[in-house]
Amino acid sequence: MYQPIARVSEAQSVRLYEVIIKRIKNMILEGKLKVGDKLPSERELAEMFKVSRVPVREALKIMEFMEVLQYIPGDGMYLKSIDLNDLLSKIDFMIETSNDIVSDLFEARQAIELKAVELAAIKRTDADLRAMEKCLEEMEEDINNGRDGIQAATNFHTEISKASKNKVIARINDLLIILTEISREKSLKRQGIAPTALVFHKQIYQMIKKHDPKGAQDIMKEHLEHTERAALADQY
Repeated sequence: MYQPIARVSEAQSVRLYEVIIKRIKNMILEGKLKVGDKLPSERELAEMFKVSRVPVREALKIMEFMEVLQYIPGDGMYLKSIDLNDLLSKIDFMIETSNDIVSDLFEARQAIELKAVELAAIKRTDADLRAMEKCLEEMEEDINNGRDGIQAATNFHTEISKASKNKVIARINDLLIILTEISREKSLKRQGIAPTALVFHKQIYQMIKKHDPKGAQDIMKEHLEHTERAALADQY
């Protein structure tokens, strides 16, 4: 049912998460996956496709964001119970746009996060600072223990959006969080990037603490450009 992905031929000109999305679409068309079916776990899919868990996780997150899949906590990922034609059209859209999705994500992050950090530097409270400090401590501990700090990094950026005191920015952050995690995974999993990201985060925090919106924006812009270069350099 789940054929291994040929890294040389099929995946040569496309990213692995795109190939996985195509494979899942084909299984739906062949009747091997039906609306309402539960998918194998991330680990099981990686073993079945003979790839690492990273592109599997990315494919699942994109499909969840597009409301093709539904995650039920404590249970797993299910193919959403929607009209089959609607479901397939959403998958086609993902396949058509997936080559540019990482670049598009960073453009969206620039638009949203530069304004968020500017407002956070103006409007932040002491409680906001404590929440950011906690994220920085968790990220540093994670990196010191040989991990990538992705969750703590995501939480740090979320706390900035909350500190902006702009409900629309905070809501957009919530809606995009699945996809922005993909961009962080692409960058932070590259060797040496996570410690550099932590340095940027600490500098951003200091600018917010000092009520310096221009300084906060400048460092955030440099941070996003640095992580974008790392993410786009990753071809799996």
